[in-house]
Amino acid sequence: MFLSPALSRAARAFLDLDIADMVRKSGVPRTIIAEYEKGERTPQRQDVVALQLAFEEAGIVFLPDDGNGPGLRLRRGIRQAWLRPEELTAENDD
Repeated sequence: MFLSPALSRAARAFLDLDIADMVRKSGVPRTIIAEYEKGERTPQRQDVVALQLAFEEAGIVFLPDDGNGPGLRLRRGIRQAWLRPEELTAENDD
């Protein structure tokens, strides 16, 4: 599965993550993520792989192009994997 800039933006939006969250989770520098998602840069393969793995670890399943275009969904049984500190409560403290 190839992680396109559009799928990267969609996965971040689906998980309600900002670029800073992805920097922490993937180790990919902020400028690379931002420029890639805008279509302004072709990152090195290892950076795209690191982003995709971070999304998959958070519960994203990338769907191949079935003739209608590629897509993504959240893995069954997974809720939003990352919460910001202000969102932590006794109910969501696993």
